[in-house]
Amino acid sequence: MTFGQRITSAPGRRSGVTVWRQIADTLSTEIRDRTYAGTGRLPGEVELSARFGVNRHTLRQAVAALQSDGLVRIEPGRGMFVQHELLDYALSRRTRFTENLLRQGLLPSKQLLTAREMPAPERAAKELRLAKADPVLMVEMLDEANEQPIGLATAYFPAQRFAGLLEMLNEGTCITDILKHFGVQDYLRDRSHITTQMPSDETARLLRQPSTRPLLCVESVDVDMAGVPIKYGETFFCGDRVQLVIDQGEQA
Repeated sequence: MTFGQRITSAPGRRSGVTVWRQIADTLSTEIRDRTYAGTGRLPGEVELSARFGVNRHTLRQAVAALQSDGLVRIEPGRGMFVQHELLDYALSRRTRFTENLLRQGLLPSKQLLTAREMPAPERAAKELRLAKADPVLMVEMLDEANEQPIGLATAYFPAQRFAGLLEMLNEGTCITDILKHFGVQDYLRDRSHITTQMPSDETARLLRQPSTRPLLCVESVDVDMAGVPIKYGETFFCGDRVQLVIDQGEQA
């Protein structure tokens, strides 16, 4: 059913029920019926005001009620969106981004933001067992589910072991296949460290969220099957879109 096919008449004056509440009830029913599942975006104020035959003040009361009920969120400059259920992101011995999303019927994608060689930051050098300022390959990616950003991930790889990784990545080869090219047929998550942080303005912009909303930060170390560290990573997840699930069986 398209927007144009839905009821366009003004709300009836039901006894004891305000007009804005009737509008909120109608929209909440449509949200729960997944009417807006395609894009997750509701029509704008002008279109909704015209549909229900009300002024913007009345419509904004209805929208405020939907926000209070946790059904929608307002993104300044972009519009009103359905507040989807939290995505479960499993942290286990075999944490895999693509598998995590596909298991929930979501389309995974990544945007490569930065890929360069640099001296290892102190924390990365320690976790990768490198000497101070040894070269590492730094890769920054925007993780997406159904084209909606859910996380900003930065990974560091030992440059000597994975020389050529950046070139392969720029050619579109996925990290798992690149690691196999270098003889890492399988790898495990050695540990994950979870904290919360406030985003920088740039991180908030990339994740399309307010800079006042906290993030979930996961620091992690992946190792090859011999236990040698191959990647140190830091991922900032949107706290209102992702919940982290610890798989105790896998972690044991």
